[in-house]
Amino acid sequence: MSKLKIHGSRFPVGRLLPAIRRLLPATCCLLAVCCLVLAGCGGSKLDTVSVSGRVTYGGGDWPKPGVVYFTAVKAGAGSTLHPGSGQFGTDGRFTVKSANTEGLAPGEYTVKVECWEQEPSMDNPSAAKSYVPDKFRNAKTSGLTLTIKPGDSSVKFEKDIPKK
Repeated sequence: MSKLKIHGSRFPVGRLLPAIRRLLPATCCLLAVCCLVLAGCGGSKLDTVSVSGRVTYGGGDWPKPGVVYFTAVKAGAGSTLHPGSGQFGTDGRFTVKSANTEGLAPGEYTVKVECWEQEPSMDNPSAAKSYVPDKFRNAKTSGLTLTIKPGDSSVKFEKDIPKK
């Protein structure tokens, strides 16, 4: 019987081959499952419509950057519900991203806006102070909506948020 030298000791190759033969089917199955999982992670790209715009603060610029959130409430024909958001600078201009893709899927959305003078924290949530009136920080009460129709190539969302 031939011997394989591993780290200075001799290991009988005859014992190694049956072990490899026993583990080979399981290893191949595991490799196949990993390939299928990784192939599924890319998935099909979400069909979206480019959404950009500007939110102003009392007709002008914001004191700090903020975020516009789009909550999907009704999917368009052949679409699935995906929320999206767009970060804006002090000029209020934003571009929306949804599910790591630029834009939103066709459908109906409610909108909320956040811009914090003092951001909420776990340590002291009562210290949070927003520039945005309470009404506009909640998508259900803001009265802000957006409808994207299938076939739209791009949509602009422009609104003025009144000062407190």
